[in-house]
Amino acid sequence: MNSHRKAFTLIELLVVIAIIAILAAILFPVFAQAKVAAKKTACLSNTKQYLTGTHMYLADFDDRFPIVQYRNTYDANPLMPDQTVGNICQPYMKSLKILTSPGSSIGDQERDDTSPVPSSARPAYQQEQLKFNLGLKADYGQNTQYYSVMNYCGSTEPFRAVGTSQNQVQAPSESIYMVNSVWDRTSTGSPSGGGNWGLDPPCRYLPGFVDTFPPAACGPAFLRWWWGGWNPGSPLAWNVWGGVWPYHSQIANTGFSDSHAKAMRIPMLAAGCNVQNAWGGFIFDRSAYLWDLE
Repeated sequence: MNSHRKAFTLIELLVVIAIIAILAAILFPVFAQAKVAAKKTACLSNTKQYLTGTHMYLADFDDRFPIVQYRNTYDANPLMPDQTVGNICQPYMKSLKILTSPGSSIGDQERDDTSPVPSSARPAYQQEQLKFNLGLKADYGQNTQYYSVMNYCGSTEPFRAVGTSQNQVQAPSESIYMVNSVWDRTSTGSPSGGGNWGLDPPCRYLPGFVDTFPPAACGPAFLRWWWGGWNPGSPLAWNVWGGVWPYHSQIANTGFSDSHAKAMRIPMLAAGCNVQNAWGGFIFDRSAYLWDLE
């Protein structure tokens, strides 16, 4: 009895190809979502490690949070180096990679090239300047107005920053210390340059213009350093959310001063606050507002 294998007909082959294509169309979005979820989880881990390093710093420095920037010169010259909060905490984190969110597509070179420091100023200490720039462009921005009070203090002392005492934070589990951040955006709104070492909160005042910011570092008569709050009137601006950036499908990983971290959407970050340009709105529910120290 003779037997032979029967080849696929053209129609059968097309049916198999169509089935594979349908399965691929179903599974590819699932794979993409799994990848986004994995990056969000890795970013949340970075946030937690950053917070752990910060609390180790607190133990060594009289329970005061690190200042957002040391000299405000943007210069890593070894004779008088500037440092940002991410650089200051490096001895406790032991990795600059912790400062970069896995959700960001921006590499170290772009973070370095967009520094305010001219490239001509760097050759003798390029590696140290790169470390500074990675701290400057960290994807985890400090809530500076409440945790690192800053002033331009005049010609005799142009810049001063004072870290907030841990004892001043009345509700550590409900006080935002750091959030995913952005340095700049392109004309189409995409992130560029990296992250931002300091952030502004969405609101500042209670009704009646009662200021919730801690006292200024060198007195109320001096200019305080800020970005000017959130900017919802310019949806493509880098500071539309005060420098906050949701790298993970509209989610920004957020760290609190008690060292816990969670994923949060922009409306959650603005809870209790009637957000207007340049702090024009008011905090209407302080128990829901997460940026101050209470």
